[in-house]
Amino acid sequence: MPRPELESPTTDPARQLAAMAGYDRRLYERAGDVITLLREAGRSEPELATLYHDSRIRGDRTRVQVFSSWPPGVLRSGLDVPSAVDVYAALCNIDVYAVLTGERGWSPDQAERWWCGALARELLGTFGPPLNGHSGCDPEVGHGLE
Repeated sequence: MPRPELESPTTDPARQLAAMAGYDRRLYERAGDVITLLREAGRSEPELATLYHDSRIRGDRTRVQVFSSWPPGVLRSGLDVPSAVDVYAALCNIDVYAVLTGERGWSPDQAERWWCGALARELLGTFGPPLNGHSGCDPEVGHGLE
């Protein structure tokens, strides 16, 4: 399925991050329990562990592809693509989503907005207006409690 917000050379990095965060939010809203079950069942069932691992690798490959397409200077100084993928994985995962929406009482919208701001702060080289003047999310949202 084409992903124009990720694949278009005219899409700015902040909008690409917002698209990825939105995808993760929708995935976790719809299938978070299944993902968690699959991961936990993989502890004793090697086939399920492989399925979970392979899906994580596919997600990482997409992020490598997107982050590698950015011109020099877009990633925060000192951050390479593999490290950027690691930061993304640390922030946008089923466990963080579950804590925010389950334990902390955030709405899925709040979690997505926080991810957008956190990803922009942690990954992008300059924290000003995104390239091409577009904003994929509100970068000032830092706590998700609006």
